[in-house]
Amino acid sequence: MKIALVYPRWNWIEYNGLAEPLGLLQLVSALRSGGHDVTFLDYSFCRSLDELDEMVKGAGMIGVAVSSAATLGSAATVTAHLHTVNPDAVFLAGGAYPSIFPEHTLNEIPVDYVLVGEAEESILELADSLETGADTSSILNLVFRDRSGDVVANSRRPVPSNLDELSFPARDVVDYDAYLQNGMYEFGVITSRGCPFNCLYCKPSTDRIFGGGIRFRSPQNVVEELTELARLRGTNSLPVFFKDDTITLHPTEWFEEFRDRLSSNDLKLKWHCATRVDTVSRSKLKVMACSGCHCISYGVESGSQRILDFYRKGTTPAQAALAFQWSREFGIEATAMLMIGCPMEKEEDLEATYSLLRKLKPDDIVVYFSTAIPGRDIHDWAEKKGYLINDANPELFDPARNRALEVMNMRLPYLQIEDVVHWKHRIERYRSWRKVTSIDNIRKWLTDLVHDPATGARNARLVLKGFSGSRDRPNE
Repeated sequence: MKIALVYPRWNWIEYNGLAEPLGLLQLVSALRSGGHDVTFLDYSFCRSLDELDEMVKGAGMIGVAVSSAATLGSAATVTAHLHTVNPDAVFLAGGAYPSIFPEHTLNEIPVDYVLVGEAEESILELADSLETGADTSSILNLVFRDRSGDVVANSRRPVPSNLDELSFPARDVVDYDAYLQNGMYEFGVITSRGCPFNCLYCKPSTDRIFGGGIRFRSPQNVVEELTELARLRGTNSLPVFFKDDTITLHPTEWFEEFRDRLSSNDLKLKWHCATRVDTVSRSKLKVMACSGCHCISYGVESGSQRILDFYRKGTTPAQAALAFQWSREFGIEATAMLMIGCPMEKEEDLEATYSLLRKLKPDDIVVYFSTAIPGRDIHDWAEKKGYLINDANPELFDPARNRALEVMNMRLPYLQIEDVVHWKHRIERYRSWRKVTSIDNIRKWLTDLVHDPATGARNARLVLKGFSGSRDRPNE
């Protein structure tokens, strides 16, 4: 059966930068393995909705990915358009948001089915059933309306325990040249699924997507995927972003084998990741650096233990100091990711965050505004406390957009939003000052200007914008 899988990133700015939709590409591979003819529609670079119409004609099933509450509107617009192009197709929605809010997805997007959770097996079973005319009503992970209009949510399928058995994402369908020309800098790779921690601003949505707990791929399996990617791109040197929630939950021995297999396959990686400050050790960071890790974005969040405890983070400023010290020792750039604007925050908490930054001396800093996203405990807490300002505008559920436009969807009982913006600008000025006074950063700039002038010029502009407090603002 011909199937169209759709990435509906239509008329939407990615404030955190472009990235290929790995989850959707995983489903392309799963359906291909079952013998189906799969077409991938990517609206990321379309100027009009009808540009990809020919690709979807004749498809018996059309699946649309919905990554977040913020992109729900774009997905609904694209899906409604595709109905006019291929009204006889069976429409399906899946992804992170439908996994958390399947009924709301059915209400907001014109689809026949929603698939929740990890869907490699379920989407293949659904496609096979539609092709043969078999009954679909008992397929696990499937949510739909019965003939009376009632929502039926089938039981969930056990998540795959052995991730090495899954096919690699179908990267051949991606126009990587277009992505790289429009702001993507690294290829995404995922080496694990799930997160065992209990942070207020993530849980329980991650459990609804991945089923709770954490599962790992082997180093051999990851290197095999990287080898395939290198062959596709015609190079043995790859910039990679490992998109795991917490890649450093792999033990040191995992990174040792990973390093050795990269070497034996003549793969040269320059990679970075995001992780927690309490899941690294000096020995692990040393091995990571040897495998090509050049940057780690640490979830520091706050310098106030009171706020860290409120977030249920389970870390301390002292752990952050050690992580940054060890990273610096092995030449790994350490970025501090902060989250300010929590309703519980007071002036002294922001002072503590700023003081911690001056102690950490990070190579880079990214400041997010605390955001109450539906499906997460922080949203339920803010709603119960009456702290939600606007729960109707889905664009306010994008923390990166809120950071760039300096807006929030929670009111602050102890501060004004102007106070939070003031601290954001102060932190940005400190970041820019660090950039222009660090010998390592100056050396890196000069190297970029010689070997990658566009990146060097872009980074210089960001530093200058940071001095005026406008680093994240678009079109400045």
